[in-house]
Amino acid sequence: MNFTKIFKDQLDHCYAIMRLHNQNHDFIVVASEENRPCYAYDLNNNYKRITVWPDIGGTMTMVPIPGTLNFVATQRFYPGFNSSQCRIVKEIFNGTNWDQTVVGDFPYIHRFDLISHDGGLWFVGCSIANSKKNTDDWSDPGRIWVGDYDDREAKVNNLKQLDFELTKNHGYKRMDGYSLITGAQGIYRLDYPDSNGDWKLTRLVDRETSDIASADLNDNGKPEYLAIEGFHGPYIRIYDCNFNTIFKSGSDSPFGHAIWGGRIGSKQYFIFGFRSERQNLELIGFEDGKPKFNLIESNVGPSNVLVYEKEGVQYLLSANREANQVAIYKILNTD
Repeated sequence: MNFTKIFKDQLDHCYAIMRLHNQNHDFIVVASEENRPCYAYDLNNNYKRITVWPDIGGTMTMVPIPGTLNFVATQRFYPGFNSSQCRIVKEIFNGTNWDQTVVGDFPYIHRFDLISHDGGLWFVGCSIANSKKNTDDWSDPGRIWVGDYDDREAKVNNLKQLDFELTKNHGYKRMDGYSLITGAQGIYRLDYPDSNGDWKLTRLVDRETSDIASADLNDNGKPEYLAIEGFHGPYIRIYDCNFNTIFKSGSDSPFGHAIWGGRIGSKQYFIFGFRSERQNLELIGFEDGKPKFNLIESNVGPSNVLVYEKEGVQYLLSANREANQVAIYKILNTD
């Protein structure tokens, strides 16, 4: 499989990424984690760059609002993890660019999501801490917050915290009917409310985990899971569908960060990247019952990645944070 870089642009400390696709419009959006811009790139117009916002930044998460070109995003998640001024904003597409309104203040919110259900949209937010004396203070653990997102009013109603403390939350993965949330205490499954009960949290793994992705690597109809183990690495672990270990690496991927799983061509793969030392961006497949690693690019230090498809061709979008580079790779020979 071949990854050819076909586009790059400079964005200091590029971090959060997203695709926005609705009707005749098609954008990728990339935001900085520092006091820097958020850019949208028009996939229908030769990657024309549009400034969504020029500064403030500090963006960890961006979430599309279903059926629109609007989205919600965190801002002011800085300095480092001492982010008491973090907020969530809504960006409203006006036909040319985006108008901003503030949803509210959400201190220390690192990951969040909007979950569609018959009655509207649930809000799920994971804070990395509840309070901090300094960046390295983890004495007051984070929380999982839930509520109802009112898109008309651009606010979260009925906000409450679950009876649970989560230290060093970093990862979040929306699955089919539930979400996976990671932290120092391990990997958790968050089930949404239904006729049988309220929100439910179940621990699946008790190892400290930074991030998680899923893909059916061995094509047996069941997911495998790639986990970055330890806060920001340096290990990766691959689990089977029951969270039994298939593979664990040595401590050779420091500051593990970028993670994605899904179909590329006719098979499923993981993409993984780490931000220290070699700063590799890698493809992980499965061969003869073992993971197979292939280098995509080194010395780029990716923060987040995703694969998208346009007109029958697949592309990899990577926020190459340590290189201050937004990059798009065309994926070829995918059979």
